[in-house]
Amino acid sequence: MEISCYEKIDMEAKIASFKVPDIGVTSQLQLGGLRAIGEHNYYNAAVAALSVTGLDVGVHVESINSTIEKLRAPPHRMQVVRKDIHGITWVDDSKATNIEATYAGLMGLKGQKSVILLGGLAKVLDGQASNGFEQLVEPLNGHRCVVTFGSSGTLIHDTLSNNGLSIPCIQASNLKDAVKHARKMAKHGDTIVLSPGCASFDEFRNFEHRGLVFQELALSS
Repeated sequence: MEISCYEKIDMEAKIASFKVPDIGVTSQLQLGGLRAIGEHNYYNAAVAALSVTGLDVGVHVESINSTIEKLRAPPHRMQVVRKDIHGITWVDDSKATNIEATYAGLMGLKGQKSVILLGGLAKVLDGQASNGFEQLVEPLNGHRCVVTFGSSGTLIHDTLSNNGLSIPCIQASNLKDAVKHARKMAKHGDTIVLSPGCASFDEFRNFEHRGLVFQELALSS
């Protein structure tokens, strides 16, 4: 049996609206409590909920709403660390160890003013004359600012600045220094996102170690 299902997501309100005409289901899923950020995470949660309700097995959207806050993103993948007393949300995307992963994360932040932390040890792109960070200029423009750090921080700063970045770009020496600058630049309602686009080995054991250090810095801010 084929069942027709429809969904619409209001990204600003963080609400997914469902309609399953064949079984008379019309409801809304509150996504604001999801402990992850990014448009792709909201869509994943909404599609999963819609799939369950569309099966007509007695699971209602209202019961899913009551458990949405218990859902967690995998560690260091657009993981919400905290929302501090200044109204700033801290997000750990340390798993973004290349430009493609950072680009995907930035695309999920549309409409959310953010301070983006980029840096570490940039990966060499085979067969390309550029380092690839110019690909991030478009999704970065419109955010609050960029803070670069680590052994490739200067390289990233110069690449972005020379390819049309229109927001402030601050150079920091290491992750701790980058967090200090980010805290100064962020305003109420902003998000501070570690999405480095680089390997971590210049300063950390691995991306997990980098993410944990960032979380410690976020929790102490």
